[in-house]
Amino acid sequence: MPPTPDQTELGYHRMWDRAQIAAAKLDGARKIARAIIANRARYAAVEQATGVPWFMIGPIHARESDMDFSTHLHNGDSLKARTHHVPAGRPKRGNPPFPWDASAIDALTMAPHELQKVKAWSVERILYETEKYNGWGYLKRGNSPYLWSWTSEYHGGKYVRDGVYDPSHWDEQAGCVALLKELAALEPAVAARLTHREAVPPAEVNDAATKRERVARAGAVATGAAGGGNETAKAVMAQPEPHAVLLPSLAAWSLVGLGVAVVLIATAVIVRKRAAILAKWAGAAGAPSSAAPTS
Repeated sequence: MPPTPDQTELGYHRMWDRAQIAAAKLDGARKIARAIIANRARYAAVEQATGVPWFMIGPIHARESDMDFSTHLHNGDSLKARTHHVPAGRPKRGNPPFPWDASAIDALTMAPHELQKVKAWSVERILYETEKYNGWGYLKRGNSPYLWSWTSEYHGGKYVRDGVYDPSHWDEQAGCVALLKELAALEPAVAARLTHREAVPPAEVNDAATKRERVARAGAVATGAAGGGNETAKAVMAQPEPHAVLLPSLAAWSLVGLGVAVVLIATAVIVRKRAAILAKWAGAAGAPSSAAPTS
């Protein structure tokens, strides 16, 4: 089951504070961050249309297609046609070739993302929605390289193709966290916006309807590291399972036990009565007669 923003205090909140860009990757992260900043206007235009921070869109674009503006933000497929990889057939409206910004808006606002509905972008919410954008396939395997590659929170492991996970494979791409941290180091405005923190989820992502929707999508969303462990996944796995399914089983076994007890009692009564009758007849056959025979 995917995590929810309910786990931000145990997961993304502490992991963001703890994460450090690997020394060997610092120059590479800075180079990509500068390229994102150079294209800030294009990302900001999409932010204007969706509300998604431009400094979140840039790292996703780097992960999906190495910031190639001739490809879909959904998955890196060419803008000359609708997407053919998951999610396939996007955008559903319009005709190819698609403008990059129109396709990017579709990628961010299509279900199950619907990022235009997010009201406040804390660090924790950015990390949650970024990992969700890629999929929950790394839960119970390790920290997702989509977020944590090039940082101290990534310990190896990668899906080398759809459904195939290799625990010994090391993701060579920069993770979104490394790029976010470097963007904050280069841009004071980004650093200021990343001071928005929260250890508990906002109300709009913690209501019952949203939880039901997440549960219903859990099996379909997973698209998928060894070592370290995913704190967010641990928080999810620590949740107790509901007992509603157990109660009918207990009731059924109680009825069975009661039935067995009734049968045993009835059998004991019958055996006792039979023994008494046999004893009575045995006693009568061995006793002397009180009447004299006639001649």
